Amino acid sequence: MSTETLEQTIRTIITELTAVPEDEINLEDRLREDLGMDSVSSMELISMLSEELDVDVELEDAMAVTDVKGVIALTQRVLENAD
Repeated sequence: MSTETLEQTIRTIITELTAVPEDEINLEDRLREDLGMDSVSSMELISMLSEELDVDVELEDAMAVTDVKGVIALTQRVLENAD
């Protein structure tokens, strides 16, 4: 999966969870402070990513992520290790 496709997938999921328009989500946006996500929506994000991309994301790794680019980097690592 290309980085652009992954970014788009993550933006789409974040929009579903937060109602922030996709075109307003930046890589530097912090999940809690900028996008208004809480621990429940963060868990939903990981669950939706796991389902959408058919990967297993470790809860401990996921909870350490604080911004959009961190979600992308974590997901890329998981995808690379799944191959």
